[in-house]
Amino acid sequence: MKYFADSIVFSYSQIFFCNRRWFGYLALLSTFIIPEMGALGLLGVIISNSLALYLKFDKEKIRDGFYGFNGILFGVAASYYFQLTPFVVSLVVIFLIIIFFISAVLENYLYISFNLPGLSLPFILTLYIFFIFITNFNVIYYKDLNFIDYSFTANLPDYIQYYFKSFSLILFQSSTLTGIILVIGILLFSRVMFINSIIAFAINYIFVSLIFSTPSENLIILTSFNTILTSFALGGSLVILSRKTTILMILSSIMIIVFTGFFIKFLSNY
Repeated sequence: MKYFADSIVFSYSQIFFCNRRWFGYLALLSTFIIPEMGALGLLGVIISNSLALYLKFDKEKIRDGFYGFNGILFGVAASYYFQLTPFVVSLVVIFLIIIFFISAVLENYLYISFNLPGLSLPFILTLYIFFIFITNFNVIYYKDLNFIDYSFTANLPDYIQYYFKSFSLILFQSSTLTGIILVIGILLFSRVMFINSIIAFAINYIFVSLIFSTPSENLIILTSFNTILTSFALGGSLVILSRKTTILMILSSIMIIVFTGFFIKFLSNY
């Protein structure tokens, strides 16, 4: 029981390139500020890790969350974008099984061929397939993608609110409070990652403002959360922190802005 519980919480930690059990619990609990989102994310990791155990995958990797975090991301993303009905939930379960096998195949291929981790690539591929697949149905409806704001954040400058919302969007949460909790968690876990997140957000905010004359809040938040995650990877998690990583963060921020702008337009057809 403890082993399976660890596999769940470490799956949440893996999303933030973290290996602390307490952070996994914190991230898990933060998703339940909106219960349906938390429940679907939890369902995602339970299905993913159960399949990995049933198929006798590497137990150490299962415990460390390597097979669970893509399931979490898909579960919370589905809850974030779509109004949940029994039919939608049944489709999500099917796609959670699909994402598990895509994750297993990609991880093996990328590791053997390029010595690279699969990271969230299986989630991205599966989510796009899901977006296109559901166009076959007329009974699935999108949610209004609005953040839940709170009175105690109303007086904060916009860019600080965007910063917290960017953290919320890492777990596809529409509550600003989730972002605040996650920022506190990152600060307690690693001051380097916390500073990197601020630098990455600032770089992204500046470039978005330069490239787009009047960038929307959604564009700022979408590009920022990707830039923050990239800063975690480049700022000491997958790459040793150095001056070169700062240059990489700047270049990656520009690339993220371009690709985000492209996919916003591309997916608007779906």
